[in-house]
Amino acid sequence: MKIFNLFILFFSITLTTYAQDFIVKNNDDVIRGTIKGTDYFSVFISANDEADVILPAKDVKNFFWNGDSFVSKGFANGRNFEYRFVKVIEMGTVNLYSFGGGTLVPAVKEKKVKFRPSIGIGTGTGGYGGMGMGGGISIGGGRSSAPERPAGAPVVRYFIEKPGAGPLQEVPMKAITDDAKKTEVKNILLQKMGDQPALKAKIEVGADFNTRDVTEWVKEYNATKK
Repeated sequence: MKIFNLFILFFSITLTTYAQDFIVKNNDDVIRGTIKGTDYFSVFISANDEADVILPAKDVKNFFWNGDSFVSKGFANGRNFEYRFVKVIEMGTVNLYSFGGGTLVPAVKEKKVKFRPSIGIGTGTGGYGGMGMGGGISIGGGRSSAPERPAGAPVVRYFIEKPGAGPLQEVPMKAITDDAKKTEVKNILLQKMGDQPALKAKIEVGADFNTRDVTEWVKEYNATKK
C-alpha cells in the first residue's frame, strides 16, 4: 500500500509539473494542458486527453502560461470592437498590462517523418491603432510542410486601468523624448494614482516615465490600498 501511495504521489507531482498551463473560458470552463503559443488574438493549447484547441480572445477570460497571467480585454478598432490578450504586469486597485513583445511561439526542430502538421501563428495587416497586426493561427500539413518558425510578436505596448474610474488607457512609456508625450503620460498616471500624496509628488517630479518607474509606482499605489 505504501508503494502504491508513493506511486500515486509521484504521478500527481509529474502531472502537475507538465500541466501547469490552463485557460479559463467565458463560461468558466477550465482547459488544462500545455499552451504552445499566442499571437495576443488567439491562444493555442494542447489539452489533456483532448485534441489541440485554438481559442480566440473573445471566448476566453484569462489564461496562465509559463508563470505569467494573460487576460482578455476589449479594444476599439475603428468602428469595430475586438478582444485581445494582454499580459498582467501588476494587478490591484490599478492594473498595468503589456501587449506584445518577445517571441511567443518556440521554434520546433524539423523531424524526419512522413507527415507532420505545420502550425503557425500569422501576423496580418489589421490592428489596433495601426499596429499592423492581425490575428490568425493556421494548421496545415503534408510532406512539404515547412518547419514551425517562431512568431514575431507585435511591438510591446503598455496599458493601465483603474476599474470604475475610466477606460483602459495606453501609456506610451518606451523611448519618450517628446515633452508633450511625457506630459500626457504624467497626466494619465496622476489621474489614476494622484489621490495618494506621496506618490503624487514622485510622479509630478518624474523625468523618464520608463517601464521600471511606472511599474514601481503602480506597485506602491496598490500596496497603499490593501
